[in-house]
Amino acid sequence: MALDASIGIGAEADYGVPATALVGYEGKSDSWKVSREFIESVGFRSGLQTARADRRTIVNMGGEGELELDVLDVGMADVLRSVFDKHTSTEANGKVTHVFETSTHSGAPSFTAQMVRPTVEGTRVAYKHVGCVAKEFTLTADLKGPVGIKVGFDFQDVSHSKVPAQILAPVYPAESRAYDWTRTAVSLRRSGAAVPLDANKLEIKADLGLKTDRRFLRGNALKRKPVRAAVPSFEGSAEGEFSDQTLPLYESFLAGEILGLAVDLVGITAGTSMKWEFPAVQFTGESPEASVDDVTAMKLPFRILDPGTGDAVIRVTYVEPSTAPTVPPAGG
Repeated sequence: MALDASIGIGAEADYGVPATALVGYEGKSDSWKVSREFIESVGFRSGLQTARADRRTIVNMGGEGELELDVLDVGMADVLRSVFDKHTSTEANGKVTHVFETSTHSGAPSFTAQMVRPTVEGTRVAYKHVGCVAKEFTLTADLKGPVGIKVGFDFQDVSHSKVPAQILAPVYPAESRAYDWTRTAVSLRRSGAAVPLDANKLEIKADLGLKTDRRFLRGNALKRKPVRAAVPSFEGSAEGEFSDQTLPLYESFLAGEILGLAVDLVGITAGTSMKWEFPAVQFTGESPEASVDDVTAMKLPFRILDPGTGDAVIRVTYVEPSTAPTVPPAGG
């Protein structure tokens, strides 16, 4: 394990312009990979054995990467800001309340992501990815440990350096703790009334519908900022025990009813909390399943829908101390 590896992101003032400050995150994996393609010219030529070395041009295609993290009760604001269309915040009594929402237009900024990879000799090499735009995310909660989030990014370009002065030091929260399953509660509402659900697993997936290959005949291989080109899709699944109390959920699936879903997380750090709200979900299956070595279980895959009331499809309220690292965008 590379103990001195790190990953940090910072909002950009303009797409592809490197941020000057980063918030540090404790990534679980390193998947930031550059992409290159070749333009090759081959034609009839005397003495040709295969494609000539001087007929191939390498093209910078940018690349992709992921942030795979445990969800912390302090310091997650930039990650959430990258995947939601709207972000507002208010500060009072030493706490900052962030509200993240989906919308018809994305106001999420692009980010710079710096991945530091130490060599086996201990030399720190910083790979600075610019023009990082979130295109998808997955939220997971189960009985195995912390709540997790994985965000997939598209990036425009990457450079690297081993010069210490060119490596930005990420800023971490002074204190933060991971949300885990012991402080995670899933609740449903059916026709305005609470519906019990003893869920032991929950997953939320989002495809933000972005067009990422915006290249043009402009004498430049770099892509322009991704924009929304398709209807975003949001789906999820819950698993739990099949009981007298949860039988109505199977009946809701058969009837095509619209329910409300909420996920409440209570932080250990004083005063912290996170709440995910989905005002309109519709179960898409399936039947309960009996077993010879366990209780009867019920899987509840669902679609997350627009409620049609003007409310957000997904709304996240995240409360953290006002001392949490909040790095302004470059030039800000």
